[in-house]
Amino acid sequence: MAELLEMCLILDLEIIKGVLAMGALSLPDLDKKYEGFYYPVARTYMGGANPEEDKKLSLSVEDYVVELTSDLKASIATFSILGAFDAGTGAFMVKDLKKYISLGTDVKILMGHSANVTEVFKGYVARVDFTYDFESPALAAVKITAMDIKGIMMANNSSRRLKANYYSDAVKEILDQSPYQTLKNNGIIDNITISDTPDKPPGGASGGETPDIRIEMVAESDYEFIAKTAKKFNFEFFAVGGNVAFRKAKMNTQVLMDIIPHPCVLGYEIGYDITGVVGEVKVRTLDIGKSKKIEVKKKNTGKVSLGSKAKPLISSQAYVYIDSAIESQKDAENRAEYILEDISYRLGHIHMELKGLPELVPGRFIQLKDFGDGISNKYYITDVTHEYYLNGNFKTTIEGKAATL
Repeated sequence: MAELLEMCLILDLEIIKGVLAMGALSLPDLDKKYEGFYYPVARTYMGGANPEEDKKLSLSVEDYVVELTSDLKASIATFSILGAFDAGTGAFMVKDLKKYISLGTDVKILMGHSANVTEVFKGYVARVDFTYDFESPALAAVKITAMDIKGIMMANNSSRRLKANYYSDAVKEILDQSPYQTLKNNGIIDNITISDTPDKPPGGASGGETPDIRIEMVAESDYEFIAKTAKKFNFEFFAVGGNVAFRKAKMNTQVLMDIIPHPCVLGYEIGYDITGVVGEVKVRTLDIGKSKKIEVKKKNTGKVSLGSKAKPLISSQAYVYIDSAIESQKDAENRAEYILEDISYRLGHIHMELKGLPELVPGRFIQLKDFGDGISNKYYITDVTHEYYLNGNFKTTIEGKAATL
């Protein structure tokens, strides 16, 4: 039942993002949907209103850079508001702009082509800069930096014992706090999906009893605690638009998009590197209570070369990890799985630029087809950057990685 609920939540997220769950998207279909990518569009809503539709002002929003990530860091969006400078008085119209640019104001950005737009970012105004150059007064701008939920999480810092007995419940306890509920009430957060961590038995503790486990925060921010917990259990924590997910790493294995050689592909760099890739990971610790050693071994079974020479080199290499904070065999297995996956995904990397595709989001897999052996592969997207500039140029850059050839 828990797995079914989790899959439903993931499906809901995809529907919200406008991604069809029936199968992978294709570039030819998107080319048709977006009418050849000839009319790029970007819209911004600040405090629920579009500044460009303000009848009292003549504003334009330009130079968008939206940086999204599934890694343990915040997603950021920057853009500039032009037309808010009065050349006659030499002053910015701050009073008229207040409802848009006040710190903490909710920000929503949509991008696309023609009449089809998709939400690509949801956050809040974290920084405001006023820029002016006497040689180009018409380009005087208000530059906005917006951050997602992680920006708020990085500010809170405390040392305390949490009420939760399991780590996933501890994450929920943190995200149930007032600052994050305020973000939900303000529309910056739509949904929070928290998967059970392996330390929580299905249905909770047997017999209705819960263990007396001390889960503590020690001089760390909410973000640092959740990031540490994610690493402990091989989970990932990130936000896509207003949807926040704390879940097992690379859990959604469905391919988001099939990419083939197409005019939409502007350029790419794809490569493989066996430096640092090992054939086996060993995690060791000492169970003090039972006075015995705990050791877990995980082997790298992935394909790492088109030939036969690389595998023997990697197979002979091992990574040994010793951590006294590991308390059980299960903890050791979780840590070994995380380390091996992290090392394995160092093998392949992809950097690809495409015409603007708002459907591309981090935390999903894409499949390259018909590019040739080694290049045609399945990649996990870690970072997506959407850029939209004054001349109407809209492009999407993706960064990703592959564990095998």
